[in-house]
Amino acid sequence: MKERIHEQISTELKQASRTDTTILIIAVIVTFILFAISMAFAEQSVTYSYTGLGQTETTKFVVWATAAMFISLMATLIIDLYSILALANNKKRKVKLVESLSKLYQEEGATSYSADVVSPGYKTWGNLFIAILSTLAGLAIIIPLIVFIDKIVEGL
Repeated sequence: MKERIHEQISTELKQASRTDTTILIIAVIVTFILFAISMAFAEQSVTYSYTGLGQTETTKFVVWATAAMFISLMATLIIDLYSILALANNKKRKVKLVESLSKLYQEEGATSYSADVVSPGYKTWGNLFIAILSTLAGLAIIIPLIVFIDKIVEGL
């Protein structure tokens, strides 16, 4: 019976680790795609036209490009927040599984396997994945906004 419990916990731990990796890879790919879209729309969101010999400058906002940029930025924020929450919940799940596995080993007398040794590793990996995704999401949102603001200021 304890062998089946051990197998089940080990399988769930492996599945949780694969899930983390999948979430991170998909979130990074989607973030890069949305970043490229946001940058393209940020570049097109403000246009300038010159008229006459005096070079009178007119600044125009391209509404569809500006709206599309902000929609893609919001999509980036929502997808990355969802992914970060999923990674955080999965981190908690893995720590609980390791603690359960440690209790099982303690009942069997194999005290060399301790949750105190393994749990921090899973917490560190979870925190690293969250930090990577948070940094990437922050940059994917801030950089297009900087380009957008620069395009506005350029016309002043």
